[in-house]
Amino acid sequence: MTAPPSDRPLLSVEDLAVSFDTDGGTLRALDGVSFDVPAGRAVALVGESGSGKSVTAQAILRILPESNARIDRGRVTFAGTDLLTLPERAMRRVRGGRIGIVFQEPLSSLNPVYPVGFQIAEAVRLHRDVSRSQARARAVELLRKVGFPSPEERLDAYPHELSGGMRQRVMIAIALACDPALLVADEPTSALDATVAAQLLALLDELRRERGMSLLFISHDLDAIGHLCDEVVVLYAGQVVETGHAARVLDAPRHPYTRARLASAPPRISPGRRADRAARRLPTIEGSPPDLRTVPVGCRFRARCPDAVAACIDAPPMVDLGDGARSRCGLAVAADARAAP
Repeated sequence: MTAPPSDRPLLSVEDLAVSFDTDGGTLRALDGVSFDVPAGRAVALVGESGSGKSVTAQAILRILPESNARIDRGRVTFAGTDLLTLPERAMRRVRGGRIGIVFQEPLSSLNPVYPVGFQIAEAVRLHRDVSRSQARARAVELLRKVGFPSPEERLDAYPHELSGGMRQRVMIAIALACDPALLVADEPTSALDATVAAQLLALLDELRRERGMSLLFISHDLDAIGHLCDEVVVLYAGQVVETGHAARVLDAPRHPYTRARLASAPPRISPGRRADRAARRLPTIEGSPPDLRTVPVGCRFRARCPDAVAACIDAPPMVDLGDGARSRCGLAVAADARAAP
């Protein structure tokens, strides 16, 4: 039996800042990103392309490109240990062992010259002191767990012989090989059709709950986030702009970017949504995200925000709005000031 979810953070990201050296100057991809992933819970990172979602995951796992990326400041604490200070040899035991990883495109993550069973078994043997036969038996067990019919017959299949959905199931099997405490899934269904994606998301949810794992789920799929995650962290231009319980953020967002992002997405199917929304033309967010090589002064969404106020000229802090909700917004700052005695 798995332990019940806890509010104690298994993973805590504090003031994380990451930059890249480019031909056009230093690009500040992350600037002061902070959030927690409690034990046994699922947390979503959401934001448009370039917001810093995947860079956050890469920084946590310490797989940023060595040629031009650097972590400028911050802490990444996992089960009480700061991952950013671990020697690489110790980090390799965490990565793939205590933290499982599922990437966006399995065909580029799997080795094309080895059978999938061999690759799962190698993931087991990398972190466990077991024989080859024991690792192969574990691979069969994992393939069965992630939904392979007759897994013994597919153990020696090569990645190109499997469908996209089956390849992603192999990636999930590899990620689960050593019973991780945390699973990091970076856009795991973006290359799949809707039906297969829904099946895989249901599988992830089932496995997470069954094993009591924590999940850091990176996705643009708001419908998936609503069904899969307990908490949501919204990123914009390298900063966290809103956090809170998933239902609250998705149904009553407090930051103008989150509201605009939700309004421009296809409607989520839920009892509280009017069916006729599907017939309406979806609005767009005017303008473009800022160039992170020249970080703008003040709120980074200000130039695109229809609700900008004078307070937005200054960089707003994250404001605690109660019930676990926080927002980085001048409007929230102004409202907080009016509410103060």
